[in-house]
Amino acid sequence: MRIIRAIWVSAFLISVGILLASLPGYWMRTNGMRLSTEFYPVVQSTPWLAALMAVSCAMLCLGLAVLLFLKKPKDRMALFLSFYLLLYGIVLVGPLETFLPFWFPASGNLALQIQGAIFVPGLALILIFPNGQFLPRWTRWLVVIAILEIPIALLTIGDFDELYRISSIPAQLLYAVLGVLLILALGAQVYRYRRLYTPLERQQTKWVLYGFVVSNFLLALVSIPYFYLLNMPPGLPPWWVGLGGVIWQVAVSILPLAFTIAILHSRLWNIDIIIRKTLIYSVLTALLAVIYVGGVMVFQQVFRTVIGHETDLAIAISTLVSAVVFLPLRRRVQNAIDKRFYRRKYDAAKTLAAFSATVRDEVELEKLTNELLNVVNETMQPANVSLWLKKADSSRWKIEG
Repeated sequence: MRIIRAIWVSAFLISVGILLASLPGYWMRTNGMRLSTEFYPVVQSTPWLAALMAVSCAMLCLGLAVLLFLKKPKDRMALFLSFYLLLYGIVLVGPLETFLPFWFPASGNLALQIQGAIFVPGLALILIFPNGQFLPRWTRWLVVIAILEIPIALLTIGDFDELYRISSIPAQLLYAVLGVLLILALGAQVYRYRRLYTPLERQQTKWVLYGFVVSNFLLALVSIPYFYLLNMPPGLPPWWVGLGGVIWQVAVSILPLAFTIAILHSRLWNIDIIIRKTLIYSVLTALLAVIYVGGVMVFQQVFRTVIGHETDLAIAISTLVSAVVFLPLRRRVQNAIDKRFYRRKYDAAKTLAAFSATVRDEVELEKLTNELLNVVNETMQPANVSLWLKKADSSRWKIEG
């Protein structure tokens, strides 16, 4: 443990040093950016905001690594995640990519090569999470294959532009192999979740899966304009380029938080509520967007037919319709999702609603007592139920079982 602590402290000091040394690079890069003249106040502020977010995200990862190291110094899963967050915060978030060109201009694609190499510890993290074991045991060979794949890729892919554009057969094969390894790792997680995990480990996995989905969804949104820019002719970048950098930093900071919450066992059972709310409001937002856009198109067509031209009244009517249908649509979406994914909660809610209606109409104490006991049995399913009723004219209690 002394050796591990010494290695960790050394890695932490190196990470902090690279982060501090990258600050001049952020300053020079942000000042040297060519800016579009469209929406100039937004264009001028977003590069600085993206740089601030990058530094903040790196500091967050280092802080989470320290927290894990101090809270669980003997837990090997926590130690591995702590080391990984040091790498993640410096290599993937951006400080290393900004540090090397400023202090070592001749380093070329070194930062990008290191970013590619971090796929190996990332794959290992997926395979051993959350208990620090390779299960099934054959999954450790996936890490070996990933380690061997990196030097092969460096020898066969000469130009890194091929890697970005995926324009050559070696680059395509590399991405195919890495994709297969990632799919197998995720498949192993599914198998372990269904067959091997305890309830606590399942909640940990839910936290990480939620962070993974949200983070990759945001990264996919940002990647669309990124690949679009790679194929644009030289010139001033569009005004929205800086916004993509801000969203990117938000996305990459989600997964470290999810992993840390899972390993520290912090509010693990809240993830079910978060997932449920996310499903409800994601579907609701998509439906409202369809209603709004479809309403604008339909009403514009109606006004074009009736008065011969388009009018802003169509937008106002469509907005009003969206506001009117919000509450009933939310109830329908919530009931549909509860019925499909949270059947036990849905049945319990229906039982309680029926009991509430019975309470309003029932006046006989014996029938009301039986109804209450039945509701408790159906919703909570306890081993036994006892109801204590105090008589109005005495201090004695009557027990109903």
